[in-house]
Amino acid sequence: MRGIVRESPPFDMPEAERDSGRGAAVVGAGILLSRLLGLVRQRLLAHYFGTSATGAAFLAALRIPNFCRPAREGVLSASFIPVYASLRARKEDEAAQLVAGAVFGLLCVANAVLVVAGVLLAPCW
Repeated sequence: MRGIVRESPPFDMPEAERDSGRGAAVVGAGILLSRLLGLVRQRLLAHYFGTSATGAAFLAALRIPNFCRPAREGVLSASFIPVYASLRARKEDEAAQLVAGAVFGLLCVANAVLVVAGVLLAPCW
């Protein structure tokens, strides 16, 4: 038939497109797994703690990190991601790895300081 344009089959896709599709599927599966595990967590909390003060304290402790999340994500989006992306675009992979490692190390130290402060200050409440 004339005039009909056939699209190439999926196996003719470039490698980068196949990798991005695979990556999107992994991220989607991770989000689904996270939601399901959150549902299981909530069911277990309801079963074992009910509406007790212990359950309320546990739920409050789970919400505290989420309270600060938008600020943390904004800082990373505004500072780290542009630097890392520009290094990767210029094919400076070693420098990009060093920047990522430095940011990861700083985040680990900051997290450790917050955890130690929380443990030490917990008896005050």
